[in-house]
Amino acid sequence: PAHIMPLLEIVRTNKTSAQVILDLITVGKVIKKSPVVVGNCTGFAVNRTFFPYAQGAHLLVNLGVDAFRIDRLITNFGLPMGPLQ
Repeated sequence: PAHIMPLLEIVRTNKTSAQVILDLITVGKVIKKSPVVVGNCTGFAVNRTFFPYAQGAHLLVNLGVDAFRIDRLITNFGLPMGPLQ
């Protein structure tokens, strides 16, 4: 969920100046987010990484690994919530 995740994607285009990027990084830090500069492409950076992450979790469940164990291990690793929560 957006209110939990600290990531703020700053989409750079061919017309985006370096100063705008620097200003947006500063704004991101002020609002206590983790700004990440990305290119303009299909899907958010988080979704491009989340889908394989979630598929891996579902594969483990289908192989018989307990879903609560998967979520517990992920949160113990440091992520705010498990892929199956």
